[in-house]
Amino acid sequence: MNSLKDYVDQLNCSDQTKRVYAAEDIGYMNSGGGVPELLARLGQEPSIAVRDAIFQALIRIDGDVAIQGCVHLLASEDPQVRNQAVDALRRKGSHTIPFLLEAMRDGSRDVRKFVLDVLSGTPADCACEIYTAALADGDLNLVITAVESLGKARSEKFRVRIEDMLQSASHPMLIIACIEGLVGIGDQSSLAAIRNRFPDLAALPDIFLAPCLKAVAAMGSADEFVELVSLLPVRAAHLRPAILNAIIATYPDEVSPELVDALLPALRAVADSKDSPLCRYQAIRALGLMVDRDDVYSYLVACLSGPERLVRLGAIESLRKATRSSLDALFSRFAETETDEEVLQAFAC
Repeated sequence: MNSLKDYVDQLNCSDQTKRVYAAEDIGYMNSGGGVPELLARLGQEPSIAVRDAIFQALIRIDGDVAIQGCVHLLASEDPQVRNQAVDALRRKGSHTIPFLLEAMRDGSRDVRKFVLDVLSGTPADCACEIYTAALADGDLNLVITAVESLGKARSEKFRVRIEDMLQSASHPMLIIACIEGLVGIGDQSSLAAIRNRFPDLAALPDIFLAPCLKAVAAMGSADEFVELVSLLPVRAAHLRPAILNAIIATYPDEVSPELVDALLPALRAVADSKDSPLCRYQAIRALGLMVDRDDVYSYLVACLSGPERLVRLGAIESLRKATRSSLDALFSRFAETETDEEVLQAFAC
């Protein structure tokens, strides 16, 4: 059996294939003594294949030495090396946390950012101290990244902290990150914090209205419905899909005739406009909430013969909510002249 010294000699030879095999064999030995040699070779290795083999070896080798070596590589000036180090540390799991915490406290701005990259997909509760440090970091971009990561991780433990940050944040990108992070965490009580910061949706600039609409759609209720309806005819076209999505999500069980009379013309105007097909599709879907009204039903039937595929799909989806026995016959009739496969499939469902 070859010794570690034999493998190290092969790792530094001129034959690329032998260097690959040597790196693999050092990994299979699972000895921390091979880590310094792998790292030394990595710093001068031109072959991507050998580099990949070195990182696979570092992943296989258990113990602190391999983890410390990978953390050290987060400071590399080579982006490929940094990315592979991030991947290797992710694969090593929770054993990396103490070393990542040290890097978060003492590392450069870039290293601290890569620490958060390593934690992507890791439950936030396993790395509380790291995230606590990141949220208090002096670098705004790092704080934003931490908030985004906590939202993706659905970290209830940091929800109140992010709600508090939202109240005091002044930078637009941090404000948006806080709103979207709270949407990701998904606790309905967070909507109160968002509305406390932004009580009047109509007064918001577009940059803040868009994430607020996303929050209302995810966590809102019928309480926001009237306010949303008032936005539809007055806000820019690019915001209409988000407004419509929020209207659909918060549509109350009972709507006054006066409110319906205000909403219908606005929805029809969007559905008949030159807005994007997606926006018009959303308007058609919203009309489906009132499909049992004769005028809405007739309008949706007329949409089945329209030229826009998404509008036809939206009309089919909305008409399926109708409580009318003639629906199958209606769909069969329109299917006879339909040529789009997706629309035909929707008719048949």
